[in-house]
Amino acid sequence: MLDFLKKLLEKWDKHVTLIVMDDSRPGEDNSFDIAPKQLFGFMWGVSVLFAVIVALVFMLTPLGALLYNTDDAEIREQILAISEKTAALEDSLQHRDMQLREMKNVIRLSMDTTMAMDQRLQAMFDQGGQISDPDLLNFDNSEIELSLSQNEVLFSNVINSVAEFPSRAPVEGTLTRGYLPKDQHYGIDIATKENEPVRNIADGSVFNSGWTINNGFMISIQHNDGIISTYKHLSRLNKQEGDLVLKGDIIGITGNTGVLSTGPHLHFEIWKDGIPQNPEYYIIH
Repeated sequence: MLDFLKKLLEKWDKHVTLIVMDDSRPGEDNSFDIAPKQLFGFMWGVSVLFAVIVALVFMLTPLGALLYNTDDAEIREQILAISEKTAALEDSLQHRDMQLREMKNVIRLSMDTTMAMDQRLQAMFDQGGQISDPDLLNFDNSEIELSLSQNEVLFSNVINSVAEFPSRAPVEGTLTRGYLPKDQHYGIDIATKENEPVRNIADGSVFNSGWTINNGFMISIQHNDGIISTYKHLSRLNKQEGDLVLKGDIIGITGNTGVLSTGPHLHFEIWKDGIPQNPEYYIIH
């Protein structure tokens, strides 16, 4: 067959007579007059037409997926990864919007209570406006003029009572995560419904009250004997820096603020002399 094709190519521009002989039927030979150039042109045209038809079939029908396989495993993984990142970004933006709205509400509705004295503390004074508590008679008034900032601890000499522990838990709920200092989780998580009151565990003064990206609305209170309690992921704050608070005061409302929060809960910490403590030893829950 190869020799036959070579012969045809040698006579590319000439006419060739093709004789077909049948040994079983002598004298009935058939002859054909062909032009190699036209023959090869016809074969080339048929091949191109066939290729075009096949390509159209695969492009316009589901059979194309079997040939090109555009949805291979690697591409699918990339698409899923991009989808997950997009969903996480949308969720983060929604949390940011919610936190900004909550911040605006706090700024709009809150009152300036810096160094405000609770009405219940008036019991320390007699009807004539004089201090009746003997522990406070020798108190130097100049000590009241303290400079407050977010980085300073406000020590109040107005309340000299020693904090009593264990105390009532700051909020009612279910303990979902304990004190795990090795995992840098220096408090406990108490799952609860949103908009539940958060109560102060002992007398003290607020030295930090505000909002952070990670922890949302949070408040920290300085108690006696070097103890500090911190409450995170609140939806609203009821106290500001410098406020004097008593045990059982409602200092905020539970929520789900901050990027580290995955649901309505209170993250509660206890520190003593700068060292984190297990809050479960300080509260009854």
